[in-house]
Parts: sequence; structure tokens; C-alpha cells
Amino acid sequence: MQTREVLDSVVRVLSPYLGATMARASAHAHCQRLGIGDGEISRDQVEQLVGKIAHGLAVFVGREKSVVIADEIRKAVGLSGAQA
Repeated sequence: MQTREVLDSVVRVLSPYLGATMARASAHAHCQRLGIGDGEISRDQVEQLVGKIAHGLAVFVGREKSVVIADEIRKAVGLSGAQA
């Protein structure tokens, strides 16, 4: 998987909840904090990213909804199953 593709999918899922600008900024900030750069991204890194996003998202939409959104992200990037 490529980081850009994953970020595009994340932004697409998050945009209805946060708006496109905030969704993109949040996804990029989490990547930077996790040390995820351009190029290849591993499944483990994607899962770490989704976990961080879900944790932060809980403030905006609540814990239960953040778990649902995290699963939407996983499906959008080709991962399956709940991890959050």
C-alpha cells in the first residue's frame, strides 16, 4: 500500500465528520507523529494510524461512533475486522 492512497481513503471517510481540511490535516499530523512517510506503508502502520485517528475522533463523535468510523476506514483501505 502507498501512504498517499491510504491517506486519500482516510480523508474520504473522515470528511463527512470533520470536513475535508480538518480530515486531511488530522491524517497527516498522525502520520508525522507515527513516523509514517511517503511511499510504502505497512499493514501495522495503517492499523496504528487508524487507532490514533479513532482515539482522537472519540472527542468529536463519541467512543462508539469512533469505533464504527475506524472500521469504515479499515474497509476503505482494504483491512478488515475491528481493532479499536
